[in-house]
Formats: sequence, C-alpha cells, structure tokens
Amino acid sequence: MLVSVIIPCYNVEGYIEECIASVLSQSHPETEIICVDNNSVDRTVAILDEQALKHPGKVRALKELKKGASAARNKGLSAAAGEWIQFLDADDLLLPEKIKHQLGIISTNRDIAFIAAACIKQTVDGKQAPLHLNITDPFKSLYTTKLGNTCANIFNAEKLKSIGGWNEAIRSSQESDLMFRLLKKDYRIADDNEPLTVIRERASGQISQGDPKKNWMQYIALRVEIINYLKASRTAYFEKEKGFYYQNLFSQLRTLAKYDLENAALIFKDNFEKDFVPSAGAGFSPYALLYRMFGFKGAERMKGMFSKLKP
Repeated sequence: MLVSVIIPCYNVEGYIEECIASVLSQSHPETEIICVDNNSVDRTVAILDEQALKHPGKVRALKELKKGASAARNKGLSAAAGEWIQFLDADDLLLPEKIKHQLGIISTNRDIAFIAAACIKQTVDGKQAPLHLNITDPFKSLYTTKLGNTCANIFNAEKLKSIGGWNEAIRSSQESDLMFRLLKKDYRIADDNEPLTVIRERASGQISQGDPKKNWMQYIALRVEIINYLKASRTAYFEKEKGFYYQNLFSQLRTLAKYDLENAALIFKDNFEKDFVPSAGAGFSPYALLYRMFGFKGAERMKGMFSKLKP
C-alpha cells in the first residue's frame, strides 16, 4: 500500500534533512516523499534539490508560491499517488514503525477517513512527553482540539479530495477545519494511542503564523460553526450535550476577551441565551458574582481592571 508523505517547507534548512531521513527509515517501504517549498529564502530549496537527486523516484521537490501551509499541502495532495496521505511538517519526525503500525489499523478499518493518533511533544530544549488520546466522542474531541494532529494522523487520499483538501482561506485552525469537514460527511475514523510521531516546537519560522487575536477569532468561529451544525443536523445529540459545548465556548470567549473584548461580547450575545449560567469551572466565585450582576462584557471588563490593580 503506497503512502504519500507530504512535507510543506518554509525556511527549514536546519530541519528538513532529518525530517526526510525519518521517512526514509520507515519499516514500511512503500512511500513517496513530496516536499513542497513555500517561498523559502534560506538553503531549503537547495537541500530539497539535493535530496531529490540523492533519492530519485523516492523524493520529489515541488514549489508553491501561494503562501501558507494549506496551499503547500494541497499542492502535494494534487501530486500524490498514494492511497493514504501522511502530512508531515518539516520540523517533525516519524519514528520508524509509525506508518507500518497505522497501516495495520487501516487493514481492519479500510473505510475510515483518517486515524486520529497520539504523539510525542518535544519542547525547544529537547524535553519529550507523550500526548495520549481518549476519544469516546469524535465531535467533542474535535471541539477541544483532542482529535490528534496533522502529522500524527494519517488520511485517506480519496476522502480528502472529496472535501476539496485543505481550506486555503484560513490562517489558523486548519487541521480542525479539515477534520470537521470529514466528520460532516459521516466518514468513520479510527484512533491510535501509540505515540510514534515527534512534534517539535520551534521558536519561530512556521509557515502559518499570526497574532493571538486573529487566531482566537478563527478558533472560536470554527467552534460556533460546529455548534450550529450539531444544532441543525444532529439535534437530539446536541440537546443532550449542549452544556458541554456552551461551557467550553464560554471559556474560549473569556480567552478572546483578553485580546478583543468587543468581539468576544458580540459573539456571546449572538450565541448564548439570557439564562445561561457559567459552570464553576468557568472562573472563580467572585467572577460568577460579577457575571450575574453585569453580564459577560461587564464581568470581563471589571476582571481586567482588578487584574491591573494586583501588585
């Protein structure tokens, strides 16, 4: 079974050779590696050309001028011949058994859209910690960003193409958007709690970057979209679980309020009923009192004032 490994690249001269080597070391031999440069200005392009010459028929080097990891991944997807797609960021690594292990899961779940998988998180200073999954409800896991991640997961190529691949119009929450559109198709998924992908933190230089306000706006916009979809299309399920979704949305709006109180208040007004009561986990008891007295916007404004008064 051929697996296409798609690697978007932006100024990764210090990472890309090790990344490619981790794919070449896979115990499953049937892989193709498609590296897509996305406007690098360091030695990335030269290294990719060297790797393509060194591994003919195994490594391909493409270019995508449209900025963003989603555009680069779609370029690779359009060129991929594999039945299954492994997206891999250029600063991340696959352990040798990763692809073989997940193909073993696929062999008994051939109709799935993707495997949601555990991973190993590595900090800038090299410390590693496994990040395991506990998926009992795919929509809840998606909503709370616990449905695996771009590089730990593996995706069915045909089903990816059926939804048009990655959304190039958004600059954050791309993987959540992708998985949401797959779940809306009622495609099945499988889960894999064996952490065989190393996700390495970088201090700077990722293809997709942005300010916290914009990222939280996109993050919350997608969560509102998920709520509206569930409310309209899975009504009985949503009525049973709406407390979970609204309490989480409330907490997310409180985070957005630190950067943009006006928009957070507008989103709250548009999506919450007047009798909504935040749970104890939404904040300390004085906050709950402020909320009852002044509402969401007033409580957040006063909390911000109190925070500034702290020594």
